[in-house]
Amino acid sequence: MWQKKFKSICPVCDKSLEAVFYEEDGKVYIKKNCPEHGDIIDLASSDKDIFIGKMALAGKDSSRNCSIERCNVGIFSCKDHVARKAPIAFIEVTPRCNMQCPICYIDASTKGSDVPLEDIKKMIEEIRKNDPDTHLVLIGGEPTIHKDFFKILDAVKEAGLIKRCYLATNGITLSDEKFCARVYDAGVRWYYLAFDGVNKETCKKIRGSYRSYEASRKTIENLRKFKRAKVVLSVTVVKGLNENELPEVIKFALDNSDIVRRVSVSVEVFCGRQDKIERLAEKRITPECVENILKEKLNLKAATAALTFYSLMLEFLKLAGLLPGRAWMHGLPHPMCGSAGFIGRNPDGSIFSALDMVIREPDKNIYKYGAKIAKLVSRMDRVKGKLSGIFLGKLLWTILVFVFFVPFYFIMTLAFIRPSFLIKVFSSFIKSIFGKKKMREYLTGSGKVELHYLVACDKYNFVWEKMPYCATHHYRIDPQSKEVTKMCGCYVVPFRSYAESCNTMG
Repeated sequence: MWQKKFKSICPVCDKSLEAVFYEEDGKVYIKKNCPEHGDIIDLASSDKDIFIGKMALAGKDSSRNCSIERCNVGIFSCKDHVARKAPIAFIEVTPRCNMQCPICYIDASTKGSDVPLEDIKKMIEEIRKNDPDTHLVLIGGEPTIHKDFFKILDAVKEAGLIKRCYLATNGITLSDEKFCARVYDAGVRWYYLAFDGVNKETCKKIRGSYRSYEASRKTIENLRKFKRAKVVLSVTVVKGLNENELPEVIKFALDNSDIVRRVSVSVEVFCGRQDKIERLAEKRITPECVENILKEKLNLKAATAALTFYSLMLEFLKLAGLLPGRAWMHGLPHPMCGSAGFIGRNPDGSIFSALDMVIREPDKNIYKYGAKIAKLVSRMDRVKGKLSGIFLGKLLWTILVFVFFVPFYFIMTLAFIRPSFLIKVFSSFIKSIFGKKKMREYLTGSGKVELHYLVACDKYNFVWEKMPYCATHHYRIDPQSKEVTKMCGCYVVPFRSYAESCNTMG
């Protein structure tokens, strides 16, 4: 029976605990024991095969060095933190919100105070200097109700970050045409829009009112008037409410793929307004639950793969010198941090997955392939390290790369790729020469969307080994020293009270 030990915490007293993943009845559970507060059992995954396949991609466990004590004062101060830079940077501009969602992980309300504009400018400047390739996401609460919201957008624009700026919103303010136009005119092109299903009553149960359901549709129509606006449907899945609506959400996105470019799914976390849960393992929904629902309802073999799977392929290209190192490639994400894929629609109306199109039997092979890449990348890293101390090491490494590693990689890859995909690539290339469409349109069609599962955590399922590799960083201003610091995204949610104390907001 598969097991894996890891570091976690007690959800009551925050004491550091040893915990274990263990397999039972086709699922993976978490078990930990606090001497004072007893056993805690949680569901880690509804599908042991997918979960174990993902975990096989995990790299060296740096969590034994990177510690809660050191990361309490931010990633800047933790010498053992791997992901010093990250593809996504969050700035929480206000804890206030114009809604009272029952599932809110930060218990946002109309009370409290905004982060001062000058402090937000300091965080923006820090990102400009040290992490300019990141994607900046403005969040709240509801960021658009900050009293200096448009001055914040001006500061983002002045820092040269507006093209990579995302706005996370419930859509209520943007449902007003004039306000929406003003935000677009300020330079924002990407919008994370709360969108929890296609059923109005279900959305009311999740958000507490009809306002968000109606506002999201109106916001989409408002943004459609602008040629460069792009929408991400941000779906929070609550077990027993909207998980079975996800296939319809995907179809809605495809129907509106002229403006909807991505569906971002996150599962409910038990903190904020829901921090005391009984029968936890029964109420937990995991990314594997989501994956299997979409596979069944949309007739797919694989909808997504762990972000680590894609990162390993890029890591190979980077080590081989075929891809320049970029900020978003510093450190591989942990296999539990999220998954991604592409979903499209065939001419006959059926739904297809890019993974199904490319890989032979992806439900069986995707993580076998990923494990082989991980092994190859590890071997390359060791060889490159040994050659770096030799006088002609750089020359020898270049020869090895092109004589052995690159041919081996492509031969290994071909063993997993569908021959039909290679034929389609060739025919699409020929059609693009003589036809009027681009190659990718012949290959995948024009109506397709990205699908992401983003995995947050709470104190019940907290896994410390994810933290050093965290690909989402939250910037804060220390209220005493007024210095900028940044924390892991998965740290901010379960340690919300501490995170709030490290920011200049009330």
